[in-house]
Amino acid sequence: MEHQKAVYLQEMGITRWQLRKPQLFLNCTILADISHAPMLIICSKADIRHPLMEMILCAFNFPYDEVQFFSMQAFQDHQGALPTMIWSTLGHISGLKEHQIMTTPHLAQLSKEPLQKKSLWEQFCAFKKNK
Repeated sequence: MEHQKAVYLQEMGITRWQLRKPQLFLNCTILADISHAPMLIICSKADIRHPLMEMILCAFNFPYDEVQFFSMQAFQDHQGALPTMIWSTLGHISGLKEHQIMTTPHLAQLSKEPLQKKSLWEQFCAFKKNK
């Protein structure tokens, strides 16, 4: 069937291209639409595995497997649509006016600071109230 498609395209005057070195494109950015996710979390791998992460997502009533996790580099490289709610443990995110952005320290630090936990909860509740 592949050969028939190639012949058909050739008859129409459409050149068929094939990559000689596909390994050069392994790290290319993919335009993925992750806007369907309830939240995007920009964090380190250690934060993803931290026990507090699952507890916080449970408190927010977000299923762990529906949330999207990005590193800061992946976030900066991403060119597709984003969820409305974004939480960063890697520093402040700016320039996204239509999004609700929460910022906290790394979860190892957050777990030791009750005021920071309270601040995260207040940020989350404020965003839920505005919905």
